[in-house]
Formats: sequence, structure tokens, C-alpha cells
Amino acid sequence: MTLRPEPAGSARAAEASEEHSALPRRTARISSASLLCHRDVGKFITAHAGRHPHFRVPPLVADEGQERIRAALSGRSLIALLISLHAITHTASDGDGDQELATTLYERIEENLTALPPTGQPVTITLDDRSIQTPDTPTPDTPATAQNTPTDEPDAEPDQGTGPNNH
Repeated sequence: MTLRPEPAGSARAAEASEEHSALPRRTARISSASLLCHRDVGKFITAHAGRHPHFRVPPLVADEGQERIRAALSGRSLIALLISLHAITHTASDGDGDQELATTLYERIEENLTALPPTGQPVTITLDDRSIQTPDTPTPDTPATAQNTPTDEPDAEPDQGTGPNNH
């Protein structure tokens, strides 16, 4: 496998910033993290972080349905991912998609890791904003649900014969 040369720019100086360095240091406490994302995001991660010497391809990638996958990344691989994403945010061209995707993924991982308590808790990083709707889940177009405002009206009976499961 041949690796592309590192693009010219300030990636190394940006990687050395105290703000960025704090995140991999925090990540070093983690033995592993479960990563839940779309299959294409997983491929993006592997393609870019796979070039870093600390990254290891997860031995098991589980299909979670709806084109989503779950993979366990070691703390070491997660550090490689953060470094790779950070470098992309500082070297990719504006508007090419790589910079935007890398920035979003980096920020989401940072949010998850910053919220970790200092005690050993399982770490799950979800890189997917979709909410899975079930038949019992209220939809956002229901006014009381969408606005979280209580109503004085009693709960209405569900409409009869309007759903796919009503015969």
C-alpha cells in the first residue's frame, strides 16, 4: 500500500497545539470505544486513519442495520483517528467534503470524550444523528410533542384504521 505524501501546510503546527494535544491525552485513558456510524463514514475513517502508524483496523465490524455499523476501536486507534481527522481539517481544501466531514467527526468524538467521567465507563461514540422511529415513537409533527408543551386535553384515542397494522 502506498501512502500519499502529506500535503503542504501547517498540519504539524496545528497538531501540536495545546487544545488538540489535550484530546489525544484524554483518549489515552480509554482501552476501547464502540463506534457507531454509517458504513460510508466507517470507510472514510479507515481510509484516512489507516495511514497512521497507531491505527489498527477493527477485527470485527458488526452490521447494525439501516446501513450502520458498530466497531470497537482501541484507544490507540482512536488517537490515530483524532490525529488524522485533525490533520484533514487543516490541510484539505474548503468545500471538497473531506474537510467538512473530518471537522464534524472530530467535533463529535471530542464531545463524547470530553463528557467522559474519570472513572472507567464503557465508551460509545455515535456518529449518526438519525433517530430511529418505532411505531410507538411520537413524531415531531405532533404539536404537543414537537414543542414539549403540556395540553389540558385528555389523551385522545388513536385513530382507527389509519395505520399499516390496522385491518
